[in-house]
Amino acid sequence: DLSGDPHRGSICTLLPMACDGIGPSATCLSLCSGAGRAGYDTTVFANRLRHRVCDIPVHLALPGPLARLPYRFTASAASQLTERAYLRAIRPDDIAYLWPGASLHAHQVLRDRGHFIVLEGINTRMAQAKPILDEAYDAFGAVPAHGITQARIDEEEAKYALADSIFAPSRNVERALEGSALEGRFISASYGVDTFRARRTPRDHRKGRLTFLFCGHACVRKGIHHLLDAWSWMQNSGHRLQIVGRVEPVIAERYSDLLSSDSVETVGFVRDVDPYFAAADVFVLPSLEEGDPLVTYEAALHGLPIIATPMGAGRMGEDGGAVRLVPPADVAHLTDAMERLSEDIEARTMLSACARQFALLRDWDVIGARRAAQLAKAVASTT
Repeated sequence: DLSGDPHRGSICTLLPMACDGIGPSATCLSLCSGAGRAGYDTTVFANRLRHRVCDIPVHLALPGPLARLPYRFTASAASQLTERAYLRAIRPDDIAYLWPGASLHAHQVLRDRGHFIVLEGINTRMAQAKPILDEAYDAFGAVPAHGITQARIDEEEAKYALADSIFAPSRNVERALEGSALEGRFISASYGVDTFRARRTPRDHRKGRLTFLFCGHACVRKGIHHLLDAWSWMQNSGHRLQIVGRVEPVIAERYSDLLSSDSVETVGFVRDVDPYFAAADVFVLPSLEEGDPLVTYEAALHGLPIIATPMGAGRMGEDGGAVRLVPPADVAHLTDAMERLSEDIEARTMLSACARQFALLRDWDVIGARRAAQLAKAVASTT
């Protein structure tokens, strides 16, 4: 029963981002809305809100018509206004739920006031992610473009030292916390999906020409270069690789011939990805660094068999049979997995069923309520 007495204060969420219906901000609102519908008092402070209606209190730095202003000119000021409003409004008994982007100053103020501080670990710890990505770019022969600097690492470590706990949405995030101030103090969690959009009938796993789908930023971090290297062995198989998302410039340049071939379709960024998941046959995500990628949940919800690295699989990879796991940066294994699934309808059917069942048990309402219950328990045990 997840609807017992909530913490006597509110779960007060600081989300200094634009809530435009996609990305981490959409994840945050889905989690908080799920907690709210389960009876937990939850409030969100954010920069702006577009493309979504919320049934929980959301305080905005850019309300109404101001939300339509070009965000690149208003983002910094909006984040500052959001933090100021948050620090004025949070009550002594409230839990401080902080998302990436909250300043180190805000963390320090909340620590000095004695709030229970819980962070959101949307990706792995930067101190662990940087060497992984540095090595990947070095092996690829390109200048690292991941944006993780030592200054950012130092700031994140300082935030960890001020926090009481962190939501770790995958085992990858949990492992990356080893050696940090939050080692052993994480809350094991996951992300979720809107299950009302699930397919009403099982997917028809057909013979013939298949569409292998990659969805997300097609960059080195996501292992797109390994997928394209693998696809170079499959481009004459009669199947198609569809890439939905922006392509990193160095990838676009290095693989220009393959990307322009008849066997590959690059779609670019789209807001509504459902039609692409619905029309695909296999989903592939060979990520080198992730938290718990939402695109994997989307693929599972649409009944797609999934090929992924442990990072790309996230929590779903821990559920035996839900994902065809391949080692990171292993082009041979990735190629073999795609070739085998293209020929084996029974294997695709089994993977599809397991993945879909995993997703159907993780509606945002269930996950949001579960997280709120876990948080209330963590606060009670600390106090």
